Parts: sequence; C-alpha cells; structure tokens
Amino acid sequence: MNSQAAKALFDASLAPLDSRVLVGRGWVIHERTFPLLEMSFRDPGRQELRLRLGCDDWNDTPPSVTLLAPGGSVLTRLPEQRSGPTIFNSGPHPRTGRPFVCMVGVHEYHEHSSHVGDFWSNYKALDNYTLGNIVEQLWHGWRRFWP
Repeated sequence: MNSQAAKALFDASLAPLDSRVLVGRGWVIHERTFPLLEMSFRDPGRQELRLRLGCDDWNDTPPSVTLLAPGGSVLTRLPEQRSGPTIFNSGPHPRTGRPFVCMVGVHEYHEHSSHVGDFWSNYKALDNYTLGNIVEQLWHGWRRFWP
C-alpha cells in the first residue's frame, strides 16, 4: 500500500480516540505517530498492560502487536490470566519467540501456523476491524482476562 494512503487510514481510524474516550476507558497514549501506536490500559486494582501496535502497511496487513510491561520493556512472560479462553497466548510465537495476541485482526494471529488459512483480507473491510475497533477488542480482552 502507498505509505501516504496507509497514514491517512491510520489517522482516520484513530481520530475517534479523543481525550474523553481515553480518560473514560483508562487508556493512555504514549505514541501515536504513523506507523506506531503505543498505549496502555489502566484500571485501579488491575495490572497495567502496555501495547505497541506496528501499522506499517495498514490496512493491507493487520497491526503487529507487541505486549509490553508498564515501563515499556517487552514482555517475555505473561502474568497468570483469569480463567477462560484468553486472547493472550503465552507463546512462544514462532517468529518473535515471545507471548503474543492470538486474535483476528492482529498480524501474529494471521501469520501463525494455526491460522494461516484465516486471511486478513476476509476482515479488513469490515467495520469491526478498523484500527480503533481492534484496540477496543484488545481492551475488552484485557478487562476480561488480565489480572
């Protein structure tokens, strides 16, 4: 994809994430410059999760999501999750060797051998798979399963 078009899609998809939304959900944006979105999910009594979404070819390819500790270091282990099927896979992911997000709309999911037939092209035009909606799905997964 043309990088200018990718940047325009990136910016438009994140435009709804204004201060009201961020404060209301406990989201903190650390970096929001194409092609990188780095943010944290915070809530009193919960372990914070920081995410780095690399969106180099948005939306020809889904974002690559790196799980980070609150200080910004890459997580090499996940905390114990609440019970139930979680989107947070302790890994290791074949490419990164680290824990990863196993969810439609995330690069690591679509490139994993378990899901190579579940093509991003089947989802990328759907309203539920804008960049903002992918972030919201990650947040719901964090709220449900993260300690």
